[in-house]
Amino acid sequence: MNPIRHVTRSSLALLLLCSTLVACDSGPKTYDDCMLQASRNSDSDRQFRAMAERCKDQFGHTLPFRAPPVEAPAAEPPAKRP
Repeated sequence: MNPIRHVTRSSLALLLLCSTLVACDSGPKTYDDCMLQASRNSDSDRQFRAMAERCKDQFGHTLPFRAPPVEAPAAEPPAKRP
């Protein structure tokens, strides 16, 4: 018997089960997904804060990086009359 062609039903079922479990992982993948899920599933402000802390602990993220504001160039002084 060729070992490459010989696949038992139990090993095929195990492979199918493992691939299904990996595909069905519905947990949040990013900090934003976690916060969105927290805002949808919380019933109170206290519960949301606890869920937000878990998101922060899980993803190590607090606030998105924002570049400092760029100052507009100074306007030219008005021209003097002769």
